[in-house]
Amino acid sequence: MTRSKIYKFDDEFKRKARAHQFKFRDEILRVSYDDKNPQVMLTPEAAKDGLIFYAGYRDYIRKKVTDFRATALYSNMLRSEHIPFNIFTPMELDKFGAVNLFNKIIGGGISLVKDIKIEFAGNENRSAYLNDGTSFDVYIEYVAVDGRNGGIGIEVKYTEQGYRLGKKEKEDILKPDGPYKLKTERCGFYKDDLTISRFITDNDLRQIWRNHILGFSMIDIGQIAYFHHIHLYPKGNIHFAEHALPNYKKLLTDKGRESFKDICFEELFELMKTIFKTEEQTNWINYLQRRYIVDNE
Repeated sequence: MTRSKIYKFDDEFKRKARAHQFKFRDEILRVSYDDKNPQVMLTPEAAKDGLIFYAGYRDYIRKKVTDFRATALYSNMLRSEHIPFNIFTPMELDKFGAVNLFNKIIGGGISLVKDIKIEFAGNENRSAYLNDGTSFDVYIEYVAVDGRNGGIGIEVKYTEQGYRLGKKEKEDILKPDGPYKLKTERCGFYKDDLTISRFITDNDLRQIWRNHILGFSMIDIGQIAYFHHIHLYPKGNIHFAEHALPNYKKLLTDKGRESFKDICFEELFELMKTIFKTEEQTNWINYLQRRYIVDNE
């Protein structure tokens, strides 16, 4: 890694991930874009060609996004926005495999995967949920073995950590009769001594909490009968592995822990290998491992 590609604000994992993505861009994609050092960006031309996505399913992904453009989603290799498309969109082509995969992750109960949606915030009427912009990076809509509907909301992280509180979000948390407070109290996910005002200052747990209660809000209005929230991250992201996720789990009741799962990229990809076994799928999973697994570089 050259000195010009070092970014002084990187933590250890992001530094390694930056070097890893630079190497992938330079050696595998063969794209050079020195104007954007130290950011790992694709050129506008490469972004419009969809090079941020796996070539084997690129045409299928294109149908989901309409067209590739020179924006952050299609060009920033260090962020997570594109990753749900690379990992989960191809599973739409093998929903039987998707059933087997998610049954292993959540402990069973899925009969049929109906749909896999990217960036899903519920149906159009957000006031029925949290009345804000909370959304899942991936949403798995399924039919349970008893015939009722269920959902799995997935949050995907790569180098990201927590985020700063916004003005509206703070106001929503403080509302005594607002959906944040009412859903948190009704869901049964949290221990009795939890007060949601802690999420005003806890930048590391706030998004996990919001996604978890978004799922409950879908149960609350009768849209689904079952819900699990999955937090997906690389094991090298110590922020989640050793801090945010262990601390979040401390807030949960047995019901909350049952509906919340975390899994790292490394575990997920190995599990996928046991289920998706065609030559095309093997090439896809090998790509995911080569692209996102960060070694000691």
